[in-house]
Amino acid sequence: MRPGDRIVLADDSNEDWWKGVIEDRIGFFPAAFAHQVKAGDRVFRCHRTFIGCKEQGQITLKEGQICVSGEDEHSGFIRVASGKKRGYVPCDVLENI
Repeated sequence: MRPGDRIVLADDSNEDWWKGVIEDRIGFFPAAFAHQVKAGDRVFRCHRTFIGCKEQGQITLKEGQICVSGEDEHSGFIRVASGKKRGYVPCDVLENI
């Protein structure tokens, strides 16, 4: 499993360990290592580290970090989720994957 892999979820009945399929491989992985993507969500990779300001609702993303958003851009920023963190980051540090 690598960052950005698309996993078909086979079983999420255990909150800590999920079962999934990547191509022809099937196995278990820590649920904390994945984010469920809903229809309409976009998946991004951060291509430049961004240090966010909590007071402005921003989050910090490291280069290579994966995040997801179902929202539109506003004034050059977009609200994303990465793990348990949620907040705004500038669109120019993200690339669609």
